[in-house]
Amino acid sequence: MNESSGVAPMDKSGGVTSAMLDWITTELQRQDARLNKAYKAAMAPLSAPRKKQLLAAQRAWLAFRDANCPFYADPEGGSVAAVVANDCVLSATANRALELENLAD
Repeated sequence: MNESSGVAPMDKSGGVTSAMLDWITTELQRQDARLNKAYKAAMAPLSAPRKKQLLAAQRAWLAFRDANCPFYADPEGGSVAAVVANDCVLSATANRALELENLAD
């Protein structure tokens, strides 16, 4: 949500698919950076065996996200299907970043 206007960025798209996808792409870059930072912070204090476990969990999570979210891009779903699939990736990434941030705390 944009602090100054009180309007969520997706609401500003006016329902234009390309504007929604542009916002999702920008936000995904931000959330991906957040995820990477949180992953490194969560890994730092761990013992070697625990680091191996977290690495395996992260790889499994990535495989799930990358297999699950494209399912929402139904070829018969029109342009909104691309928005839904991309929003799935964004939401999953943001949620995983939060989970890793909580592990690091």
